[in-house]
Amino acid sequence: MTENDKRTAKPELFFISQLVGDKVIQSPHAVIGRLRDLEIRLSTPYPEVINLIVSRTFGRPPLAVPFGCVRAMDKRKILIDAHEGLLIKEFKGEPERVLIKDMILDKRIIDTDEYEVEVVYDIHLLHTEGRLFVVHVDVSKKGMLRRLHFGWLAWILGLGAKEPRLLPWRYVQSLPSDIGRFRGDVRLTISWDKIADIHPADLADILEELSGEDRLSAFNALDTETAADALEETEPRVQRQLVSSVRRERIVELLKTMTPAQIADILEILPRHEAEPLRASLPSEIGVKVDDLLTHHDIRLISIATSNYLALPETATVNDALMKFRDKSRRYDVVMYVYVVGTDGTLKGVIDIRELIQASPEEILGNVMTRQLVCLSLEDSMADAAREFDKYDFRSLPLVDKTGKLIGAIRHKDVAALEG
Repeated sequence: MTENDKRTAKPELFFISQLVGDKVIQSPHAVIGRLRDLEIRLSTPYPEVINLIVSRTFGRPPLAVPFGCVRAMDKRKILIDAHEGLLIKEFKGEPERVLIKDMILDKRIIDTDEYEVEVVYDIHLLHTEGRLFVVHVDVSKKGMLRRLHFGWLAWILGLGAKEPRLLPWRYVQSLPSDIGRFRGDVRLTISWDKIADIHPADLADILEELSGEDRLSAFNALDTETAADALEETEPRVQRQLVSSVRRERIVELLKTMTPAQIADILEILPRHEAEPLRASLPSEIGVKVDDLLTHHDIRLISIATSNYLALPETATVNDALMKFRDKSRRYDVVMYVYVVGTDGTLKGVIDIRELIQASPEEILGNVMTRQLVCLSLEDSMADAAREFDKYDFRSLPLVDKTGKLIGAIRHKDVAALEG
């Protein structure tokens, strides 16, 4: 495979558990061994694989095969081109080498508050343009079963349809220099309670680096929620390229998962002949809010309000809230707060997610919530909202009507973007 062939190949995603044990085949079809591990070069934001560590039979030492000679790879085999002058050496375990399987899998994950929060069960890899990058850490039970080759058991346990819980590598601190098979931990750059506030859009910066066809292939491979987050996070140039290349039905599907403010940001950078059909495809209620935002005249708070948040009755327990939050948090636009409402929808209180995590699972929300509320009303202006955010430093504020009924939530980032 030529360098041009590598650049035009479609991006692929693998878990390291799917690759370890693969036959490593040297042209013409001579098996030199099986993949034992991957050596990475630590870099920001994503480590790059530099060598295949290949085990051999009859007690011979493993080989370090440069990843640059990989011709093709799948979940069964890896083909390499061993051209003249290719430097394939016996592998030696030198201190500065970092191996994914030996040194990262099964490590504890420690957050900034020194809590042990998860275990690394698997590593998610992106293969693109002839290079292989570490992009996620899999901390899900489904990842553990996959790793143990019991993936079929995930369906029996009801985990089969669930997406694996992938922690973006960008939130992992630099690995300690003395990390080894039995020492060292994986540490985060943030506290665990903030993980829920992270949308899986960390592939956005990789999308920006890919060429047009590769970018489109990688984008089309993403699920709806991840693709919507990636589209929102990429720069306008890439947004325009993706919207013009992806079928319109798919883009409309992505827009429907966004807030009106996010939709307006996307439509505003598009040519009119592309923006108008997309706007016309939106549900009427959302379309009216988007129109309000695009005119930039007397923007009403209801136009930027989102209904994607967690609201529960006072009698619900902390465990009820956590279970629902874990199940649907990726769908929420507001993830740092849980709103507590009465039977008539009246806002009774709010709970910060950190307080929720620290509370007893059996406690009811009415005993945990904060009753001193800071709210926005339908009569408030954008300037009023900006002042409240500056004063209290909240990430979002509830929007209520004259009777105190919760009708939406206003995010600080949406207000800041429009006020700026």
